Amino acid sequence: MGRFTVQHIRGGYQFGLRAGNGQNVASSRVFFTLDDCLRAVEWVRKNAGAPVTERMRALGEASADAGARYVIYRCGGGRMGFRLLDEQGEMVLLSEGYTAKRSCRMGIASIGRNAPDAPVAVGR
Repeated sequence: MGRFTVQHIRGGYQFGLRAGNGQNVASSRVFFTLDDCLRAVEWVRKNAGAPVTERMRALGEASADAGARYVIYRCGGGRMGFRLLDEQGEMVLLSEGYTAKRSCRMGIASIGRNAPDAPVAVGR
């Protein structure tokens, strides 16, 4: 089973999702308050099974898609990553870089398996 880890960082709070094997799957953007961060964790739990936008797009490229969704994008150095976007198109989760699109899809699948029932650990 995976777990969410919430940490206080400079400027607010951030959470990460770790898979059952301890690997970091994705990290959140920074939230100003702990309550906002915990609400975002609940949102990720609810939307972990969101659809994936297949079309590769550059980071920051606008999308006409509506609703929560994962977007696979090209990172620097030829790597790829994914973002989980909310209904307004704002990034909630961001992956690390992967060498292949298949690996991105495996990371997304890991969120779908681990996030819905993952406990939350709040650190300093």
